[in-house]
Amino acid sequence: MTIRSTILVLAVPLFLLLALVNGALLYSQDRAEEQQALRDQALTAAVTVAEFLRKIDDPQTELAQGVRKEALRAGLAHVDGLDGLYLVEPGRAPFALKASRRPWDMSRLRSPGRPESFGPGEGVRGDRWVIALAPAGFARFVAVRFDADPIFGHASDLRRGILVIVVALGLFAAGLGLFVARRITRELEVNRRSLAGGDAPHASGDLRIREAQDLADALRLMDTSTQAAMARDRDAVERNESRRDVDQAIEKARSSLFAPCTVRTGDREIAMRICGDPPPGSFFAHAATDEGGTLVLGRCRAGTPIDALAAACDVRRLIERSVSSEALEHTLAALRAVYAIEALESCSWRRDREPGELQLVMLADRAMAQRAQAYCRANAGIAPEAFLAGLDIMLEPSGIFAAIGGVSSADGSERGIDIRLDGKDAAEAADVEHFAH
Repeated sequence: MTIRSTILVLAVPLFLLLALVNGALLYSQDRAEEQQALRDQALTAAVTVAEFLRKIDDPQTELAQGVRKEALRAGLAHVDGLDGLYLVEPGRAPFALKASRRPWDMSRLRSPGRPESFGPGEGVRGDRWVIALAPAGFARFVAVRFDADPIFGHASDLRRGILVIVVALGLFAAGLGLFVARRITRELEVNRRSLAGGDAPHASGDLRIREAQDLADALRLMDTSTQAAMARDRDAVERNESRRDVDQAIEKARSSLFAPCTVRTGDREIAMRICGDPPPGSFFAHAATDEGGTLVLGRCRAGTPIDALAAACDVRRLIERSVSSEALEHTLAALRAVYAIEALESCSWRRDREPGELQLVMLADRAMAQRAQAYCRANAGIAPEAFLAGLDIMLEPSGIFAAIGGVSSADGSERGIDIRLDGKDAAEAADVEHFAH
């Protein structure tokens, strides 16, 4: 549902319900008041005449005289709505003090013990008359009848007025709902267009609805935050571009192309890693052969660092394509002829032999090679991947390193240092040559 239809569905029935309830209360109260007023008027007339006749021994004879009869008729003519006033005595026909215009059957009337009245729809008459009875002494009583048509006529006019008010309030509720919905949708549309266009909304002072102002402020805050983030990103890119040089680009590319690599096959694990900052042409590769596999570490020389890195990638790709020992030998011979490979170390392993102790292969300077071998002897029971990670942290070496061994140490009694690594850990370089013995 839209906002417009929601507001109309809620507002129009609410206004109509309030109008109907108020109209029903007004109609009921107004009709009750008019009916009670007419009953009081009829009762007053009956009591007044009854008290007047109570002191007369023979009212019919006295009132039959011309002067009294005319005086009484003249007085009763001023009473609005009076449609009959009779004196009823036992054993005698009702005596008309004022005859009714319409027939009135008084055979069912009985002398009351006290003055009483009947409204439309109750007592002895149907729904058109208000009747009042008052005792006049000597078993006599006075019966007065007033026409209730004015009550019904006024009630009909009141119903029409209430219906008009209900319709007017329904139209007013619909118009008010449409006005409010239009205000809300207009201000939401302002925010929607601003959000879709990527621009901040107009000043919140132009918006009259508090929630719409809050939404516009939130959108402006989001836009400001986005613009600030984009500005920071642009500044960071510009700073990186200004600081970037060839060496950094080569280092980043090599860290991606020659990330630490681990090959697991059966119970064998071969880990390879470039540590520190060796020449750009440094590479490692592993060729899986029919007998097992061969680990190759090397370094290519070229005119520029970029050419050296490209040569290292080519050499690695060609070595990894070899599927047998003979093919690998031919490939290495061809690579030496094509590329300027200034250093090359290889180590083969066979699938039909047990992994044995941890075996370290490396291309590094003499001093670093000695320290790495000592670290290897001290940690012979560690898996190759964990060993190289510990080597990189503890010794901070520079070179190419690879290790071949079992997936995990044979048992907990083997000598070695179990190093668990965390990316947040930092360690000082350690000299572990004393572990050799």
